[in-house]
Amino acid sequence: MNLSTRSLRAFLTLASARSFTRAAQQLHISQPGLSLMMRELESQLACQLFERTTRSVELTGAGRQLLARARRIVEELDSLAPALSQASVEQRRTLHVAATPMFSASVMPEVYMRLRESHPTISIHLIDAPKPEVENLVRNGMVDCGLGIFAKRLAELVREPLFKFDFIYVESRKAPVLFRGRRTPGSVAWRDLPDVPFVELGHGSELQQLIAKCKHRAGKRGEPGFAFNNLESLLGMAAAGVGPTILPSFVVPASSDSGVSIALLNQPVLSLDFHLISRRGRPQPAALDIFRNALGEVIRERGEQMF
Repeated sequence: MNLSTRSLRAFLTLASARSFTRAAQQLHISQPGLSLMMRELESQLACQLFERTTRSVELTGAGRQLLARARRIVEELDSLAPALSQASVEQRRTLHVAATPMFSASVMPEVYMRLRESHPTISIHLIDAPKPEVENLVRNGMVDCGLGIFAKRLAELVREPLFKFDFIYVESRKAPVLFRGRRTPGSVAWRDLPDVPFVELGHGSELQQLIAKCKHRAGKRGEPGFAFNNLESLLGMAAAGVGPTILPSFVVPASSDSGVSIALLNQPVLSLDFHLISRRGRPQPAALDIFRNALGEVIRERGEQMF
């Protein structure tokens, strides 16, 4: 059986008009075409739906049974289209994002507020997670995009550079090591870093490996450091005076009230890309472009105000 919505609508129109001529006019089809459509409907249902006379068309018992159900089916279909359209609109206006915790804490709050003011109909659902989990959430389709530092190409994922960030030296104001007596550290060369144990990420971290290479080239061997798993721990330990640390420059907003002094590392300046990743071939909500623009605006403004 292959009942079409078109044939059910034609049946309802004919049942109401009780005339093939009037029904065909209302449907904007020919009378022979309407007659053929009704014969096919009766053939598919294996019953007669109308009693045809020279003056009128009346429903049979089977036709009356079909009438109520056909009305319900057509009404449900008519109400379904707007509901699906609204769901589609909501989907286009909703964005699921996964980001590393430090970026979520330091940058995303301002992005949230900017979008709330400029695009109040857009809804951002943020998951803060470690970098491997961000990657898995994107790959498994649980989120629309992920944010983080992904130095290597990722299978099945598109990696889009969003902005470049530098690195900063961070130490406690309570127990200064390098900037004792200096109110405005500003910047510091890698070769001038103190020869003390640093608070660091584990050796398996790609970020820490890059930092170690830069320190080595500057002639800084240093003592074994204190290893932790995330940037938040590094910032907290440095603020407490456990030891200085080196962090990405985008953490500056999160460090502003943490009791630390900061300086941009230079000679050389180590710049890396911060990425947006998405699953290859996955359709993206229209909200992604708006989110990307807002994020870019925040990053540019932060860069101008950073030091």
